[in-house]
Amino acid sequence: MRSPAVLGDRIAGGVLAILALGAWWHSYTFVTGFMYVVGPGVFPRLVSVPLGLLSVYLIIRPGFNQRWPERTALLRQLSLLIVLGAYAAFLEPWGFLPATLLATILLIRLFGANWKQALSSGALLTVTLYLLFEFALGIPLPDIPG
Repeated sequence: MRSPAVLGDRIAGGVLAILALGAWWHSYTFVTGFMYVVGPGVFPRLVSVPLGLLSVYLIIRPGFNQRWPERTALLRQLSLLIVLGAYAAFLEPWGFLPATLLATILLIRLFGANWKQALSSGALLTVTLYLLFEFALGIPLPDIPG
C-alpha cells in the first residue's frame, strides 16, 4: 500500500504542472512595447520552467519525505493559498499598496509573528517592494483607486 505522502506528491506535481503550463501559455498574452527585446512575458516563462521540472520530479519520484503534514500545518498551508488567491484577486481593484500591505501582514502572522512584528515588517516590506518595482525596475504597479 502506498503512503498518503506519495499520493500527495503526485497530486501536487499534477497541480504544479498545470500551473506551469498555464503560466507559459498566459505569458504570450502580455503585450510587448515597440523595440523592446525583453517583454513582460519573459518572467512567467522563466518561472514556469523550474516549476515544470519540479512537477515532473514530484510525479516521477514521489514520497521523498514519506510523512504527511499534521492538521495544523495543512490548515496553515490552506490559509496561505487563500491569502495568496485573495491577493491576486484584490491587487487590481485595491491597488498595490493596500493589497500588498494586507497580504504581507497576514502571511507574516501565518508564520508565527505577533501583530506588532507583522505590522512593522509588513509595512517595511510593502514600501520596499513598491520602491523596487516602481522606481528601480520601472515596472508600473496598480494604483490605489481614486
